[in-house]
Amino acid sequence: MCQFKSAAASVAVLLFIQASSYGQTDAPQRLGSQYIPIDATATVRVSVAEVLSSPQTEMYPVEVADAWCNENIGVLASEFDEVKVVIGAPGPGGTMFALIVTLSRDLDVTTLNPKLVDATQAIDVDGYKCYPIVGPPGIVLHAKDARTVVIATENYVGSVLRAAESPDANGPLAKMAEGVSHAGHLTALVAVEPLRPMLNGMLQMQADKIPPPLVEFTKVPDLLDAVLVRVNLDDEKSGMQLVMLGTDEAAAEELSGLISRGLEMGRQIGLAEATSDIDGNDAVSQASRQYAERLSNKIVALLTPTRDGRKLSLSGSATSGLATQGVLVGLLLPAVQAARQAARRTSSSNNLKMIGLAMHNHHDTHRAFPGDIKREDGTPLLSWRVAILPFLEQNALYEAFHLDEPWDSPHNIQLVDKMPQVYVHPGIPAPPGFTVYQRPSGEDYIHRPSDAVSFRDITDGTSNTIMAVETVGEEAIQWTKPADVAFDSDDPLGPVVDGSRPGFNALFGDGSVRFFSNAIDPNVFMALLTRNGAEIVRP
Repeated sequence: MCQFKSAAASVAVLLFIQASSYGQTDAPQRLGSQYIPIDATATVRVSVAEVLSSPQTEMYPVEVADAWCNENIGVLASEFDEVKVVIGAPGPGGTMFALIVTLSRDLDVTTLNPKLVDATQAIDVDGYKCYPIVGPPGIVLHAKDARTVVIATENYVGSVLRAAESPDANGPLAKMAEGVSHAGHLTALVAVEPLRPMLNGMLQMQADKIPPPLVEFTKVPDLLDAVLVRVNLDDEKSGMQLVMLGTDEAAAEELSGLISRGLEMGRQIGLAEATSDIDGNDAVSQASRQYAERLSNKIVALLTPTRDGRKLSLSGSATSGLATQGVLVGLLLPAVQAARQAARRTSSSNNLKMIGLAMHNHHDTHRAFPGDIKREDGTPLLSWRVAILPFLEQNALYEAFHLDEPWDSPHNIQLVDKMPQVYVHPGIPAPPGFTVYQRPSGEDYIHRPSDAVSFRDITDGTSNTIMAVETVGEEAIQWTKPADVAFDSDDPLGPVVDGSRPGFNALFGDGSVRFFSNAIDPNVFMALLTRNGAEIVRP
C-alpha cells in the first residue's frame, strides 16, 4: 500500500509537470505503461520516424543509415517507427531488458539477416514463440504482430509481453509512465524506488573507498523518487528537459543543496586543472584565468536546476550551444579524472595501511618484521606477502601453501591466481596475480635479505623510513615470488614514477601512508628508503 501511495503521489506530481509544460488544453501522447512489468526500473521511448523527419536532422546521413541497417539487419533505418526500451531490476537471473521495435511496414522474420537472427530455430520461451539472436547468449526475438518485434533477454520476454496484455500487473514505473507525456522525440523515465535497496547496498560495500568529500552524496538514492529526461529537437528554447523528483519537498531541498555543492566542487577542480598550465602574472595570463573563471561560473549556472516543491528542473536547447557543451566536456573531464585519481589514491592508501598493520602485527608476534619464507640454508621460497597472510585474515589461503616448496612449484604456482584484493592496485594495470606493492630490498632497507629487521634496527626512525611503495606497472611481480623492486641510487624514482599519475603512495615504518609528488627530490627519497643512513630529512 505504501508503494502504491508513493507511486500515486509521483504520478500526481508528474502530471502537474505536464500541465505546466503544455497547458491544460493539450492532450499530449503519453509515455505509456504498455510493456512495462511490475519490476521495471527504467524505460526509454524514441520516436525514430519523427526524429528523421525533423528539420533539425535533415543534414544527417539518413541514406548511409538506411544502407547500413538494410545490410546488417534487413530493415531500412527509415522504416523504424518507434523504439521502446524497458529495463528490469537486477536480480538472481541476471540482466533483464527488452527492446520493443515498431515498424512502418509489415515484417517477415525470415527476411532478417541470418547472422543476426536464427529464424530457422523457433523456440518456446515462457509460452511465446521466439527466435534466438545470434551472438550474445540468452537474447531472443518475438514477433508480436506484423509490425511489432520484441527483442529481450529470455528471463524477461514473458514478463514484458504479459505486461502489454494485462496492464493491471504494472508497477510503480508503469504508473508514473501513464502520467508522463511523450510529446518530443525521446523520453526516458527512471523509478528510483525499486533500485534503492541495491544502490544503498552497493554504496555500503564501497563505503571505506569513498573519499570523505564525496560521502554526503551517498544520500542521493534516499532523496530521489524518479528521474525524467525529455528531448524535443524542434523546441529551440527548452527542447532538452531534466526533471528530478524528490521523495518529498524536504528531500528535494536537500538534493538541491547536494547538487549545488557538487557543481561547485567540480568547478573548483576543473578550474584548477584548466588553469594549471597558465603561468605568470602578465596581462594575457591574468585575462586567461579570468576567462576560465567566468566560463566555469556560467557552466555551473547552466547546470543548476530550479526547485518547485518536490521537483528539480533543468532545461535548455537540444540543438544549439554545441560549442558550450564541448567546452563543458573539456572543462569537466579534468575534474572527473582528478576525482577518479583521488579515489584510486585513497583506495591504494587503504591497501598499504592494511599491509602496514599486518607487518606490525607480525612484529608483535615474531619480534621482527616479515621477511621472505626461506629454507634452512637461506634459499628464498615465498614472498613476505605470503608470510603476512594470517595477519590479513587470509589464514586459509596461507595454509594452502606448501611452505617448504618454492613459489613456482607445481602446487604453489596454482595459488598465484588467488591473490588477495589488498594486493591489487585500483589504478595501475597489472596481469592477474601480479602486484605493484613492493618493499625496498637491501641491507640498508627495512627488508634485509640476510636477516630479519626489528624496530631497534631502524635507527633513522620509523616515521622517516619507507617500508613499502606502489611501483609503476612495468615493475609489477607475481605476489608470491620472493623478489622485490631494486632501487638505483642514481635514479631512485625510476621504479615509482612514469608520468601517468601525479605521484605515488609510500608506507612508512610507523604504519602511516604518505603521498609523494613526482617532483620529490631524488636525494630526499633515497634518504627515506634507508633505515640507518643518519640523514636529516626535513618535513
